[in-house]
Amino acid sequence: MLELLTIPAVLIGAALIPKKKNDKRTIQQVLVNRKVCFKKGDTFIYPKLKSTHDKLTYTTFIYTLPKGMPSEVFDTILPALKEALNREVEYEYEGALKLRVFKGKLPKKWDYDKSLIQPGTWEVPIGKNHQGVLYHNFDHYPHMLVGGVTRFGKTVFMKGTFHTLMMNMGDDVEFYILDLKAGLEFYKYKAFPQVKEVACDVFEAAETLINVTDELKRRELMFRDNGYTNILDTPIKKRTFIIVDEGAELSPNIVKDKNAKKYAEFCQAALSEIARIGGAVGMRLIYATQYPTKEAVPMQVKMNIVTRMSFICASRIASQVLLDDVGAEDLPSIPGRAIYMVEKKRIVQVPYIDDKMIYKMMEGEHETGKARKSVNDHRPIGDSEDQTPTTYS
Repeated sequence: MLELLTIPAVLIGAALIPKKKNDKRTIQQVLVNRKVCFKKGDTFIYPKLKSTHDKLTYTTFIYTLPKGMPSEVFDTILPALKEALNREVEYEYEGALKLRVFKGKLPKKWDYDKSLIQPGTWEVPIGKNHQGVLYHNFDHYPHMLVGGVTRFGKTVFMKGTFHTLMMNMGDDVEFYILDLKAGLEFYKYKAFPQVKEVACDVFEAAETLINVTDELKRRELMFRDNGYTNILDTPIKKRTFIIVDEGAELSPNIVKDKNAKKYAEFCQAALSEIARIGGAVGMRLIYATQYPTKEAVPMQVKMNIVTRMSFICASRIASQVLLDDVGAEDLPSIPGRAIYMVEKKRIVQVPYIDDKMIYKMMEGEHETGKARKSVNDHRPIGDSEDQTPTTYS
């Protein structure tokens, strides 16, 4: 005989209230499902939760790891943790593993504005993460390797960096730009007095790099004569930035023309020299490619660049070339989303900027008397106020 149960209304109401997600339990379930453990006899030894610290924007779960378990194992399970928690997750290891689960999500897009400018410094905004805006100081880490698939933010990031440096240190910065996309992105900036040369193909790139390496040798002699070791310990304020947009076009293995191969070989050798020696004498290399392979990124360039900026990559191999680690292949398909890595990896959303925004801000700078040329002289043909913004590239 079936007995009809009468459930109190208050219990029905309680049952309808969704339970608060237990992040601790979810993390533990992911560790179990992904077998993040050691087996000792019949016992499985997992990372042990030591403490939990709740902050305004994130919660930190601190784990002790079984002896012999590398913290890098969490690289492989971060995607699973993010999906299970439906939030962003980061980790770092400092004697114990600190797993941060963020309460909010990164913006899918945010615009560059004048508040990001840091006058008198070599600091540029990298992007927003859950703790605020991250900056990169080119006097601390002089070179940067940038990569990822096309249309996801590399060129926008480099334009933002170029613009910030112009606004921060307009009197003490100069640029040599190798725009190997036929000059489509940076040639329009050639009118700025800080832009010394813009090369648009491998032949022009070789000619530009001859001038840069000649200047490098001159500076080495000057430093030696003055007893200087590093530009940071001198009164010299000027910094020279060499920006390479699409370094794969300088790969001898990719260039088909036999004559061009020789020029490509010289370019890679020159860029390797700049990466090895240039930082000490005030040269800063920003090397970008959408094809992060061993051929596209010369080993000497990569070995001498600490800072990496990776947008979404097409494969684990590409991520490993850029970051010496996996992870960039798992970034969401959001333009401007990237991994910034110096001593550790941080996921950021890069500020969006386009040509119209750059010229408008430069025009404002001109009106305050800081610019040395009329911005109208710098506008490319067709760059009118009613143009629609460009997309990430």
